[in-house]
Amino acid sequence: MPLASSAGLLSLALLTSTADAAERPPLPPCEAGDIRLEVDADAPGRIPALCVTPDLTSNFLFDAKLSRVELDGREHFRRVVEAADSFMVVPSEAMRDMEPQRVTFYFADGAAPASLTFLLVVHPARVARQVDVIRKTLPVDFYKQKARDADAKAQRCEEEKERLRAGQRGPGGLRGLRAAGLLDERLGVAVKNIREYVKTRPRAALILERAWSSRAGNEEKGRVAVELGLKNPGMKPWTLAGALLRGARGEELTPLPEDTPVSILPGAPGRVMVEFEATTNEVQGPYTLTLWDADGRSIILENVTFP
Repeated sequence: MPLASSAGLLSLALLTSTADAAERPPLPPCEAGDIRLEVDADAPGRIPALCVTPDLTSNFLFDAKLSRVELDGREHFRRVVEAADSFMVVPSEAMRDMEPQRVTFYFADGAAPASLTFLLVVHPARVARQVDVIRKTLPVDFYKQKARDADAKAQRCEEEKERLRAGQRGPGGLRGLRAAGLLDERLGVAVKNIREYVKTRPRAALILERAWSSRAGNEEKGRVAVELGLKNPGMKPWTLAGALLRGARGEELTPLPEDTPVSILPGAPGRVMVEFEATTNEVQGPYTLTLWDADGRSIILENVTFP
């Protein structure tokens, strides 16, 4: 019987991997950051979806003792730590392509609700760092303060939206930077070729071909950007759904909105540029940049620096 060549076997494996990626359903929406969840006896049956990401820690803190915890796919997590009133998980790198996992907490005090279930969604970059679960009745003043905080947050969001709209209505190019106060007379716009320094993590959905970083502004306000030349080796288009820039201390920057969706066709090269608001003092040291599409196909770039 003739033996299949190693090249043929490799091609078959690549095709199978690509087909699996094409059939993967889009990531469900999930919450990230520091989350405060208040639960009372008549809590609805909705299961909150929380973001977890490989090699980053998610902590659950409770105001009641736990009797037990049931975690689906426990063997796939790199670390799981249970305590009397807390729980911590660290997903493994192998979980990037896994389906969301359920975790159910059972309480020992007999109060309602007797248990709570969460859906842990493996996200390319976002993570629910700390989840505070409150099951006790809180005073009326607390709810009044919470309403005031929500109103203040909504007002800040409206002001930010208006500021972004005003920026988009202004001139483009260097005149736009000057109008926004981001063109520093001493530094101007600095650009740096970072291709030889950037490292791509394994299992990337795209191939990195070129990379530049740029910076404009000063210590009071400014912007930075990362421009990438990428190639899509897959069988379906890759469209940018989100980006996150994370520093060595865990600080996170989210990009400014894009007017036109960025998409890279199968087998074709493309360009992606993401821009962030940051002063010159805020972009010291290496960063990790994660880009992902709606299916969770991502590319993670380490050692991103700015001029």
